[in-house]
Amino acid sequence: MSSRLSRALLVAGVAGGLVAVPAVAAWADPPGIDPPSCAHTLARVHQWPGTIATSHGTVTLVSDAYDSYLARQPECAPGM
Repeated sequence: MSSRLSRALLVAGVAGGLVAVPAVAAWADPPGIDPPSCAHTLARVHQWPGTIATSHGTVTLVSDAYDSYLARQPECAPGM
């Protein structure tokens, strides 16, 4: 293999690596692209503690403490 060919392959590999690293880093952190809103955070209150089946159908349980916890998150601070 000539030194000119090996040098060209090295340059191509480095250039490809410089393009691939930011793409992988962006793919690894999708929440950084779309920061959470207060509405999305408060919607999580319906996920826990869950639901219960009753004779009248399924009822969603809501924890006031969990709702208060979610409301104190940074994205729900006044002025955000």
